[in-house]
Amino acid sequence: MPDQRDHKLDRLAVPHLRPGERSLAIARVVPARSARGAGGGVGLAAGIGNKISQAGAVAGGAGSMADSFPHHLSQLATQLLTVTDQRLLFLLGGRGRQDAELVWSAPRSAIAGVERRPRLQIMARFRLHFTDGSSVALLTTRRRTIGSLADHGGLGRWPVQAIS
Repeated sequence: MPDQRDHKLDRLAVPHLRPGERSLAIARVVPARSARGAGGGVGLAAGIGNKISQAGAVAGGAGSMADSFPHHLSQLATQLLTVTDQRLLFLLGGRGRQDAELVWSAPRSAIAGVERRPRLQIMARFRLHFTDGSSVALLTTRRRTIGSLADHGGLGRWPVQAIS
């Protein structure tokens, strides 16, 4: 179940919901393709850490769902992945988390599942699989957030390869 801190972020998604649409789960995430600071150091060490966290961040060709997923956004902004009963939304929170901008969305029918990945760094990594065969890696601060998105969001877990 989403913890209270994540649940409070629901208000940022409300203005972007269609009439009758319900938010089921929301989480702070960072697209792995744009992750910075994973090296925990400066210079060469930071550069190597960044490359490791970005490795395999997107699987799928040009024009795929994963390729269209935003990755060029500032890490200073709150980035939110919201699962509704109709869509998956990616929101960029404004200053002070008073509002958010919808920067990407996909119908629920385009989502094949969520795969938890091994935790090799400070942030937990997971992969969002799309029905076109593409996928995108995301990072979140709490591992239980991944289960919340999959279970309460009704996205389901990726078959057998999922790491428990």
